[in-house]
Amino acid sequence: MKRIETDRRKLVDALEATLDDPAGVRGLAAHLADLPDWLDASTAGLECGREMVVLIDQSARLLSQNASAAQRLGLTLGAALTEVALSPQSGARFIDDLKSTQAPVTLAIASQSGETVFLLGQRTESGGPFLMSEVQRGLSAKMRSHLAAAMGLIPSEAMLLDGLLRGTPTDRIAADLGRTEGTVRQQIKSIMAKTGVHSQTQLVSTAYAFASAYGRIAHRQPALAPASGPHFGAELFTGQHGTMGLHSLGPMKGMPVLLLHGALFGIAASPSMRIAAETLGLRLIAPERPGYGHTLFPTSQDPVSLCCAQICDLLDSLGIDRVVVLAHDIGTRFAARLAQIAPTRVAAVVAAPATPPMRTWSQTSDMPTRHRVNAWAAQQMPGLMDKIVMIGLRQIARKGIEVIPQLVFEGCHDDQAVLQRPDASDALQEGFHLAWAQFGAGFRHDMRLTNENWAQEAARISVPFLCMHGALSKTVSRNAVEHLAKTLPSGRFLLVEDAGHSMPLSHPALLLRAAVAAGQSAGMGQTEFEI
Repeated sequence: MKRIETDRRKLVDALEATLDDPAGVRGLAAHLADLPDWLDASTAGLECGREMVVLIDQSARLLSQNASAAQRLGLTLGAALTEVALSPQSGARFIDDLKSTQAPVTLAIASQSGETVFLLGQRTESGGPFLMSEVQRGLSAKMRSHLAAAMGLIPSEAMLLDGLLRGTPTDRIAADLGRTEGTVRQQIKSIMAKTGVHSQTQLVSTAYAFASAYGRIAHRQPALAPASGPHFGAELFTGQHGTMGLHSLGPMKGMPVLLLHGALFGIAASPSMRIAAETLGLRLIAPERPGYGHTLFPTSQDPVSLCCAQICDLLDSLGIDRVVVLAHDIGTRFAARLAQIAPTRVAAVVAAPATPPMRTWSQTSDMPTRHRVNAWAAQQMPGLMDKIVMIGLRQIARKGIEVIPQLVFEGCHDDQAVLQRPDASDALQEGFHLAWAQFGAGFRHDMRLTNENWAQEAARISVPFLCMHGALSKTVSRNAVEHLAKTLPSGRFLLVEDAGHSMPLSHPALLLRAAVAAGQSAGMGQTEFEI
C-alpha cells in the first residue's frame, strides 16, 4: 500500500517538474514502460473491491455479469451458473427454485480460486430474470464505524477486523495493511482484549452478532424519512442500444429530471437529495453511464454517443417527451451532447458543478499547481494519467472509501470537509461501487473527456444551459466555466459563493431548485422557484 501511494506521488511530482522543463516529456513518457503490470486492470487480476453480480434467466443461464464475476468465476455469457455450484444436488435444487418461486433464491458456488461464495438473488420484474449478488462476509463502512466506536477500535484495527470477518488470512491482511504479520497478530490480541473475548472465533462471532442485532433494531425503527443506505441496486432497462442500469426516485407524476451522474458523487445515495426530490415534486431518472454499474463500456463505440442513444430509448419507453437535464461534474459533457442532438427532448440543462473542457495551461491559472498538473497530464499524456488514476482506484478498493477525500481533493479543504461528513459516506460508497464495477472503465474514460475540446459543439447548443460553479472549488477552473457559459448561445454562469466542487453533496436542494426553475421557465411546471 505504501508502495502504491509512493508511486502515485512520484508520478505527480514528475509531471509537475516537467512543466518547468518541457524537454522532460521524453523522460516522463518512460514512466509508462516502468509501471508494473498490476496497474493495468485489463490484465492485473485485481480484487474488485465489490461483490459479484450476475443476471441469469430461469434456466440459470448467464445473461450478464460484472467485472468481479467475470474474473472470479471464469464463465462466459450463456453458460449455466450451476456449472460452478458446490454440488450437482444444490444446482438442481437451485433450478427448481428459479422456476417455482417468486421469493429470493440462494446458491453456494466455488470461484476459480476455490473459495466458497454465497449468492442471493431475486427477480428484477415479474416473470423476468434473477439478479444474483454475492453475500458479503465483511461489514459496510457505516457498520464498521459503529462497531469500532462500540469496541473502542482505532481505524487500522477496524480494517483488520473487517479482514478477519471476510476470512482473509493474517499474512494477506498484513500485506494489505502494509504491516508485518507479527504486528497484525499483536493488533488482533489488542482487539480481543478490548472486546473481552479469548479467541478469534469468538471475536468474529461477536462482531457479526453486533452487526445482526444493530440491523434488526434499525429495521424496526419507524421511517421518519426515506431510508438511508447505499442504493446499489438498479433496474435494468434494455432498448435497441443495449442494457443500462437505471435508478429513480421522487414521485412518478413529478416533473421529469434526467440526472447524468459524475465520476464521484454517486447517483442518489444522499438522503438530502432524495428528500429534496420528494419535497419539490421531481421525478429523478438516473441512468448509469457506460462503464459504470450495470451499463457496459462499449468496445468500438463512443461512450457519449451510446449514452445519448440509450437515454432517447429510455425516454421513449417511459413516454416522456421532454426533460430537464441535471448534470454532475463530467456529466456536463454527456448533457451537452444530448442537448445538441436532441434539442426537442431537452427543455434545459443545469450543470452543477459544471465541468468544461480545460484545454490550455493559461486557462487553468486560477487553480492550484497540483490540480493544474492533473489537467495538463490529461491533455498531454493521457496514457500516463490513466495509470495515475488506476493507482488511485486501487488504493480506494483496498483501503476503503475513507481515503477518497484526501486522494481526490488534496489541498482542497472545503471539499475534503464535505466528503468527510457522515452523511456523505453512502454517496461515496455508491459512487465508488458504480465506478469500480468494471474496473473503473467509465471513470478512466471520464478523465479523458474532461479535457476534450467540444467548443464547436457547444456553440450549436440552443437550449438554456446553466453553468454552476462553486467559489471554493480548486479542482475546476472558474475561468473555464465562465468561458463555456459565454460559448453557449443560451448559456448562463452562476457562482455559488459557499460551495466547492462537491455541490451535489453540500447543496443538493439548491441544484434541484435550479432544475425546477429551469423546467418552469420552459413551460414544464406551474410552481415558481428562485435561485
